[in-house]
Amino acid sequence: MQARTLKQLLICFTIFLLLTVMAVFSSSIYLGFFGYVAMLIVGTTTTTIGVVVGDAIRRFAMPDLVLAADGVDLLRKKVFWLVGPQAIGWFVGYIAFKGVMGKLGFYL
Repeated sequence: MQARTLKQLLICFTIFLLLTVMAVFSSSIYLGFFGYVAMLIVGTTTTTIGVVVGDAIRRFAMPDLVLAADGVDLLRKKVFWLVGPQAIGWFVGYIAFKGVMGKLGFYL
């Protein structure tokens, strides 16, 4: 459990590190030093929480048996259950990140 959570944390940190570096070099976004630090910390935290919750939902709700009409349908269902709930959780965490940053006064 902890190794999976650490991996998810590192993935979310890497994504937000890239987004923060892009924001630093963007001519249309200026947040200041603490804004960029807050962007990295808040973004990593909220998306990691979303991914962990999504993964918990996936492990709870994932069916033992998947029925499909053909190979493409089976591939779609397998890929969804592999990354779908975590991706939805990441998106919900990103929405929470935007809300928290807005409340802190940093508008992106």
